[in-house]
Amino acid sequence: MKTEGTNKKELNNSGITGFDKWIIDIVTNNLEKIAIFAIVLIAVLIRMKLIPETELSPDYKSYYLPWVEAYREYGFIGGLSKDIGDYYVPFNVMYAICSLFPCEPYLPIALFSLSAELVSAFFIRKMLLLIFDERGVERRIAVRISDFSAALTLLLPFVIWNGALWKQCDAIYVVFLVIALYYVLKDNYTKAFIFLAISFSFKLQAVFFLPLFLVLYFVKKRYSILNFLWIPVMYLIMGLPCVLSRRGLRATYLAYLFQTQEVATEGYGMVSYYPNFYNFGLDAFDEILTLPAVLMTVAVLGVFAVYAIRHASFFDIKENVLYFGLFMAWSCCMFLPGMHERYDYAIVLLMTAFCLGVKREKLWIAAIMNITSMLVYIMVLFKEEVFSITILSAIAVVLYAITAFDIVKRIGAGSHE
Repeated sequence: MKTEGTNKKELNNSGITGFDKWIIDIVTNNLEKIAIFAIVLIAVLIRMKLIPETELSPDYKSYYLPWVEAYREYGFIGGLSKDIGDYYVPFNVMYAICSLFPCEPYLPIALFSLSAELVSAFFIRKMLLLIFDERGVERRIAVRISDFSAALTLLLPFVIWNGALWKQCDAIYVVFLVIALYYVLKDNYTKAFIFLAISFSFKLQAVFFLPLFLVLYFVKKRYSILNFLWIPVMYLIMGLPCVLSRRGLRATYLAYLFQTQEVATEGYGMVSYYPNFYNFGLDAFDEILTLPAVLMTVAVLGVFAVYAIRHASFFDIKENVLYFGLFMAWSCCMFLPGMHERYDYAIVLLMTAFCLGVKREKLWIAAIMNITSMLVYIMVLFKEEVFSITILSAIAVVLYAITAFDIVKRIGAGSHE
């Protein structure tokens, strides 16, 4: 048996001092917290390096910079009364706020995105913890997996490039969408609808997750159809800053109608750099294919919705609710016309966290989704075509089909196997 004197002798012979032992104890006892902090810090430092770069963004100098400068010229209230930009009011308010800072506009724009990314990671962690609690996973293990899965989403290339390089603000509407889904998993549907409505008021793409709410209405039977009115009500409320600034009701509230006409007015065709079915020689036929594509989307979503409603027990498990919601949103991106490369931001983000934390056997799907997304961003931002969009689309279609078969199988089994 070793004595205390022997232990001290070994410590001295090893060259380890008391200070070294203190450092080792601090690190080993807090290793996971230090690792999480390091991941977040690295994610922030990467963004700080990329944020000043404005030449690679195809939109910053053409849109966001002139918009902020316009608000500086007209003032906060005066700018909101003008027809500046093509986003709905919440984003106009954000650009108006950016105009108040005495610095280059790219900095506050990118910092808005960074803040949203950090909050999204926090709520992704909370979502995973809900799933693990339902599974009965030991709390210590659940916290560790949730922490790392959420933190690692901050290092996804498309997340970094979207806000820091492109100066896009998809992270802002997505953060409210993530919070909405968190409250769905908590069965707090009033808050879920409020945050979904806020997300929708920032960007139309939040509607991709509406099929999940419709299916849950029939399956869960825990909220009134009137809850869907939160979407138009919040849309009207979020438009008030421009209305009160005397911009006009039509110019304010018809913004989304004007956005849906982009396919015809801006030459995007059936698809704009999004890897889906329409890259197989169909891009230029938007005049005849747009309406059929919308109807096909409704049909596809309807088939899956009916099948899901007939197997209501599938939704008794939280992870199934999230998985189904992501699949239905992905279906919108695959079948709707006019999809841009950024429209699956929330889908890839949440699918990655979901597979990292819960569905490890499906991690390869999330990996391919991220690689495909990254290669498309490289096309747009860096002007480098590693693979043609047709090849990337073929990969995406196969991946979607595999996921569709998997979701059908799981719904039929009604389990989370």
